[in-house]
Amino acid sequence: MNFHLIKSDQDCNQKQGKHEVVKNDLPTEFETEIWVAMNRATRRIQSDIGAALKDAGFPPLKWYDVLWSLERHGGQLRPYELAQDTIFEQSNLSHLSKRLMAEGLLEFIESDSDRRGKVLKVTGKGRDLRKRMWSIYGPMLHERLRAFGKVDGWRTFIEAEQDQAGPD
Repeated sequence: MNFHLIKSDQDCNQKQGKHEVVKNDLPTEFETEIWVAMNRATRRIQSDIGAALKDAGFPPLKWYDVLWSLERHGGQLRPYELAQDTIFEQSNLSHLSKRLMAEGLLEFIESDSDRRGKVLKVTGKGRDLRKRMWSIYGPMLHERLRAFGKVDGWRTFIEAEQDQAGPD
């Protein structure tokens, strides 16, 4: 059972307000607003970065995610490990991996520890592409996330996100 803030009587000029806390197994309205705002912001940031990559002649953002995941883990992972490390379903990752292999960005190799097992390994071409994509992705991500550093609390974050999203 979780404890949740269900009411806040906070004066804008005060740093702390009076809160009522109760036992509850469900998210509060405030927690739900945070969740929605975080998801909207994530989708918008990913969309903006994806569009910038496309405009620069790069492949989709999800290619970067696969290449970066492999690099972070020594350059190679078993397919099920890669699926666990990324946000992709196994079937989607299988199709994406085949596409990346066709482009020479990944290769399937035998596992060092188990000759029956196969491992996805990022190639030098894949590492190079990921680094070039980062030249667009990195600065944009930094710019978008820096904006959140200026936020004075979650309420302002939610309001800013609602302003960005426009009317539903």
